[in-house]
Amino acid sequence: MEISNEIKRIKPVYTKIIKIPKRYKMFLWDEPTGKTYIEKYILRILYYGNFEDIKYIFKKYPKETYFIAFRYPEIKRGVKFWIKLWKTKK
Repeated sequence: MEISNEIKRIKPVYTKIIKIPKRYKMFLWDEPTGKTYIEKYILRILYYGNFEDIKYIFKKYPKETYFIAFRYPEIKRGVKFWIKLWKTKK
């Protein structure tokens, strides 16, 4: 069996360690210490969060959120739309 496309891992750019807020611990179930790096935190909220969660994370980390949203292909198109709209309004 031959594999035609390799899946390549995207290495994180934002590696600052932050404490996970209590309301987002359910998104980061694999972090028992309560701390994670910022890129993983933002990525999980963009992937699993609702509109208010995404708006909150964008207000808190606008530059990082914009970069991460357009770096990962699994982020949904609607999420990218709102982030791009919020970025242009600033």
